[in-house]
Amino acid sequence: MSLKVEALSYTYMKGTPFEKKALDNITFEIETGEFVGIIGHTGCGKSTLVQHFNGLLKPEEGNIYIDGKLMNHSNLKEMRKQVGLVFQYPEYQLFESTVYKDIAFGIRSEGLSHEEEYRRVLDAAEKTGLSEDLLENSIYDLSGGQKRRAAIAGIIVMNPKILVLDEPAAGLDPAGRDDILQFAKRLRDDNGITVILVSHSMEDIAKLADKVIVLNEGKLEMMGTPREVFRNEQRLNQIGLTVPQMTSLFHRLGGLLPESGIRKEIFTVEEGADEILRLLGIRRDTGGTDL
Repeated sequence: MSLKVEALSYTYMKGTPFEKKALDNITFEIETGEFVGIIGHTGCGKSTLVQHFNGLLKPEEGNIYIDGKLMNHSNLKEMRKQVGLVFQYPEYQLFESTVYKDIAFGIRSEGLSHEEEYRRVLDAAEKTGLSEDLLENSIYDLSGGQKRRAAIAGIIVMNPKILVLDEPAAGLDPAGRDDILQFAKRLRDDNGITVILVSHSMEDIAKLADKVIVLNEGKLEMMGTPREVFRNEQRLNQIGLTVPQMTSLFHRLGGLLPESGIRKEIFTVEEGADEILRLLGIRRDTGGTDL
């Protein structure tokens, strides 16, 4: 399912001494099935932007289109079913007595049979890496990573066509972080869901995203593939952002060893490993020397 943002502007506390322009004339499109990263310094408008995607905030100016349909008051309820929004630290919103009840909360009003409800809950749990035997456990018996998965399952169970994740890996250990991000990638790859990831991690964005949207002071600074965006290291630094660590490393190596032929446009650990092997004359396939 596609999403279009058209000339979107939003101001907090308008008409007061504390007025702040959070979004300023932003326009872009996200195609069905894309994995899109949104980056920008703290306070640049990322969370404000994504809250417009499912109508939590109403545009001061501009429009939001979901699959070509204008979001408005008359269809807001239906539109919200299409866009699942997972806030930062979503586990703090868990409140039911069991994991099952928390996941099922969003579909209780749909009039489903017990069998269909259970099937939907189990499917959502399994997609997020929660086993069936955990469903009757108390939320408080779960680890931090499991609570995060349960909260995301509570969104997935409603079968959104667009999933928005606002810093979904915040506060998790490295293993939990990888699990959550790989889940989001599998959800896109296996189900064709459009995924929008808000993150401060340039490494995650470089590895996962098809397209990157860069915000700066409430405005659209740039948009393109990770390779196109992270080529602009100087401009990103000027607006308080960095490039992936591997990109910075290979830029420095290229400067120190100009005759080496080192490629500077390296964005992920995998690309870095391949480049080092290339320089050493080692190839991963059977045509060269194996590691």
